[in-house]
This record gives sequence, structure tokens and C-alpha cells, in this order.
Amino acid sequence: MATIPFTLAALATSAVPGLVVFGVRAHEGDESFASAVVAGEDAELLVRVPRTQAAEVQQSTELLGIAALTEGPRSRLPFEVPETLGMTRAGDTRAVVTTMLGGARFEAEDLSDDARLLQPIAEAIGAIHDLPTSVAQQGGLPVRSAQDLRLLTTRLIDRAEATRLLPETVLRRWQQTVETADIWDFTPTVVHGSLDAEQLLVEDDRVTGVTGWSELSVGDPASDLAWLLAAGSDVLDSALARYAQNRNTGSLAHLRVRAALYHELEVARWLLHGVESHDQAVIDDAVSMLDRMVGSSGPLGAAFSAAKHRAPLDESEVTALLDETPEVADHLSDTAAYEALDEDRMFGVDTDFIEPLREGSDEDAEAPTSGGGEPAEDGAEHMTEPLSDQLTQPIEDEDLPETPAR
Repeated sequence: MATIPFTLAALATSAVPGLVVFGVRAHEGDESFASAVVAGEDAELLVRVPRTQAAEVQQSTELLGIAALTEGPRSRLPFEVPETLGMTRAGDTRAVVTTMLGGARFEAEDLSDDARLLQPIAEAIGAIHDLPTSVAQQGGLPVRSAQDLRLLTTRLIDRAEATRLLPETVLRRWQQTVETADIWDFTPTVVHGSLDAEQLLVEDDRVTGVTGWSELSVGDPASDLAWLLAAGSDVLDSALARYAQNRNTGSLAHLRVRAALYHELEVARWLLHGVESHDQAVIDDAVSMLDRMVGSSGPLGAAFSAAKHRAPLDESEVTALLDETPEVADHLSDTAAYEALDEDRMFGVDTDFIEPLREGSDEDAEAPTSGGGEPAEDGAEHMTEPLSDQLTQPIEDEDLPETPAR
């Protein structure tokens, strides 16, 4: 086992031409990869070799995600993203060398609703979501509509239901959420796709780097916020308030519901993983978590109830709504404005300018009239007065409003 870091260092020199290794140490990360940190002349590098086929697929999609984040998109992010430096054959798979990002890890459960770290976390997530969707399109990454995402979520619930291990109350809660159309009325954005505390590197209350870009795509922004529920609903709400300060989020209540749903569906994914891998320990663990979800509506139930009853907008939602309200620029001159006012008064509002009709027959008196006192179209056959006799009298100059001084 001690030889693994040295083997990986040798692979790194093969993957990166001209690399001179000054030292190597083991790297504690995802156990599905053999990894080591190599000290080069200018910086430390990370070399990883997948141990399983699933890890190899993950590495391939992560390479695509990192490649899509070219210099332009990277310049818009307030944190560092790994850069692929090279790769080489390693037995039946490959070794990939990337830059090593600085920063420390943290546990999501350690966050509180007043943690200073929530602001940079919200800004980091918002910056990802603000990237142009062309980043994913040009990178050949998935681009999904809101309806696509709703359908994928429905299929996941159906697969979990097919195991016959879902409690009925949990299943109904999930189904009710996907069946409520308003909740899925949102604009997809660029998303990290697999964001959680494990992918964030922090230092001095700053997010210094983000890793794990294997699920980069155009998708539901709520998916990048769901992990915050591991610290509680208050933490998610606090992060959402900060997140909404600089973004048009649509309905925060609906965003909160979808984030809560995705958080609960992680248990469904864990259950399906156990079933598909025939791992009874994983199945039992997932069933235990599902059973604990029965006794309480949880974050999803609370969020859904709030959205259903249209809770009052909070300050951030009101601010976002005001920001979305377009300004109306009135380019009419003062004279034109007065003329428009007179036209409104003459043709439907103020009847002072309309010459009254002469008295007619009884049929004329019974003819239906419009709001302005003139016969409606369906009473046109009752009109006996010539049209010229019904015209308004010319307006004298002294009757016109004075032109305001400029």
C-alpha cells in the first residue's frame, strides 16, 4: 500500500511532460479513486486513478465539465476550479493529473443560520447559476428543460415505488410535489449538479475552490441548494435569502420546495443503489431513514405547505420583485400628453365634450347604449339621426388648456 503514492507519482511524470517531482504524499479523498498529491516545481498536483467502472465514468464526465469551464467562464467565478494538466494509461484505466486546489473541508451539519460562511457559499452558488447556458451547450453537456427535470424526478419516484419499500405517506408527499405544476414553473440555469460540502474548499470564511464537476449541466438551481438542508431548514432559508439578493430567483417558495424534494430523494437513490447492487446493509439503512421520515412531514412538507398557502413574501422576494418591475419611459411631449388626455375624455371617459343626441322615437329611447352614452353596435338599426348631426362641436381656443411654461 505504501508504494501506491510513488506509483502515482511515476504516472504523473508520464502524463505531464517535463514534470519534475520533488515529493509525494497520500491523498485522503474519494475511496473509489487511488490518489496522491505530487509536489512539482511550482505547485502541488493531484493524480487520481479510478478503482471501479463507476468511478471511471465519473472521471470521464468530470473531464468534460472541467473542459467546458474555459478561461471566460472561470473569470466569472469567485473561486478556483481544477485544471486538467494531462492523463496517461494506467493498466486497464487511466491516470489523470489536475491542479491541486488550496483550502479546507467542512461539515454541512456544522453550519448555523447566522454563519458567516453562508454569504460566500450563496455567492459561489449564485455565480455558477449566472454562467451563460452556452457553457453547457458548447461543451456538449446535458441541457434540460423544467419539464425534462420534472419527468426525470417522476421516474426516480416510480423506480423507488417499484421496490415496494417506500412508506405510503412518503410516497404521497413526493407524488403530490411533482404533480403540482406551479412548483415546476422555473427557468433552468447552469448548475454544478452534485454540489455539497465535500466539493467546497474554504479558507478564512471564503470559498476558495469548488471540485467535482462531473454533473455540470443546465438544470434546476434548487439541486445545488438541497445539501444545505443537512444543517436544517433555518440554514437553507438563511442561505436562500442571501442567494436571492443578487439574482432573479423566481418564486423562492417553489425553489425551497424543490430543494427539499431533492434532499429527500437522496434516500430514494440510496435505496435504489442498495437494491441494484444487492447490498442488504444499504437497503436496511435506506429503509430505516424512510421510516424516520414517516413520523414528520420534514422540510419538504413544511415547504410545500408554505408554498400551497402562499405565505407572505419575505424581504428578499419583495426586493427581487421590485427589481423585475420595468420602468415605463414616457417620451410624450407635454403638448402630446394633453392631446392624449383630451382624446381619452372625448372618446369614452368624460361626456362633457359630447353633444347630446336629439330626442327620437320610443324605439330610440330603448336602444342599448355604450358606457359613453352612444348607441351600441347592436342598436345601430334604431339610429335615425344623420351622423353629421351627432358630431361634437369644434373646440374654441379659449377652451384649450394652457401650455405649461418650459
